[in-house]
Amino acid sequence: MNKLNILIITYYWPPSGGSGVQRWMFFAKYLKQFGHNPIILTVDPKYASYNLTDNSLIDQVKDIEVHKTASFEILKLYSIFKSGNKTRAIPQSYIPTQSIFDKIALFIRLNFFIPDSRIGWNYFAFKKAKKLIEDNNINCVISSGPPHSSHLIGKKIYNKFKLKWIVDLRDPWAELFYLKNKFQFNYVKKLNLKFEVDVLNSADAILTTVGNRYKSILKDKLSNPKKIYKIYNGYDKIAYDKIEEIKPDSYNIVFTGILSKNHNYQLFYEVLSLLKEKYKDLNMIFTFAGKIDEKIKNLFSEKIRLIDNGYVTHDKAIKIIKSSHLLINFNYLNTEDTDMVSGKLIEYLASGSPIINFSNSAQESNIIMQNSRKSFNADSNDLMKVMGFIKKEYDDWLDGNYKKEIPKNIESLSREKLTNNLADLIKNLVV
Repeated sequence: MNKLNILIITYYWPPSGGSGVQRWMFFAKYLKQFGHNPIILTVDPKYASYNLTDNSLIDQVKDIEVHKTASFEILKLYSIFKSGNKTRAIPQSYIPTQSIFDKIALFIRLNFFIPDSRIGWNYFAFKKAKKLIEDNNINCVISSGPPHSSHLIGKKIYNKFKLKWIVDLRDPWAELFYLKNKFQFNYVKKLNLKFEVDVLNSADAILTTVGNRYKSILKDKLSNPKKIYKIYNGYDKIAYDKIEEIKPDSYNIVFTGILSKNHNYQLFYEVLSLLKEKYKDLNMIFTFAGKIDEKIKNLFSEKIRLIDNGYVTHDKAIKIIKSSHLLINFNYLNTEDTDMVSGKLIEYLASGSPIINFSNSAQESNIIMQNSRKSFNADSNDLMKVMGFIKKEYDDWLDGNYKKEIPKNIESLSREKLTNNLADLIKNLVV
């Protein structure tokens, strides 16, 4: 079988921004280049609850067949009540609980919208999926979550058509970190777990981006644990290599992405405090790009000069990464049992800059970080290790001895190579 017709069910698609959209955007792009036919089923942006948008991504997928549907989005109502705007207050990577309104909204979300608040898309998506399957010779269906309600669409398709089905878990489901320690009725927890177990056991293959800890959790839920496959997000080498590298005149520490109170940034703040005490004239800047909590920005501004770019296009984010002398990654709190690895970490590696990955669950990210001689994971007890490392790197830079080092085997983590692995998996399923 040469050409594969692949129906990909993904809520996030350009012009949606952020990290959630990029995985299947790039997989679809390269599947198309390899001669396959990815068909995207997604939500119409007019109805979607996107927290971020990035119109520049549309050009990446202009040759992909895309079908968009309506949706009923409770998060838009929440955002209107919260901010007067349909999208401004849509949470991402955390759930606010400061006000009475937030607490009531959280209770309703966790106990009445199972598995998540974007389940209002399912009716419309399944209706469209049936027509696409009837009109096309579909070889394989892929559902990607979060939102994990998308997998319930895949399950309905599987029940009706018995097509080969791949479930892609970009983040854990029942163990999703920002839902931990939040109140849910026991019957709701059991229902959510039942949905997950039914989905996982019905699927022909399960994709994850995380390591052995989460894999062991999944195995306990599966009758056939051998159908779990790990495929990272990777980096787009072709686009990456085209972007110019310009280093500033100050030692540039860079962070890109989302930074909220759910991230473990406190140790780095303490290191900056020590550096400020040690150097009278600290020629160092901290460059942000992404969605950063205002209180955290204010906190860091007490210790170091900030360059706040806000949310930028993906190409601009890569340019900022390549401008770094040191890259910082803050992992989420409460992810120790799933050992999550971000696609951003691989984009960081491709720059050749040293990386400090602040993580208390370093098993899987250690595999990635070993590609870079000067990069390492730091847990909450590594204050002096981090301080010593940054001091040495900064002193070397002051002396004109700064060196970057691009990992020799970084191309094995390119989006193109990883898509090839995905295509091989699909072929093995459908033969």
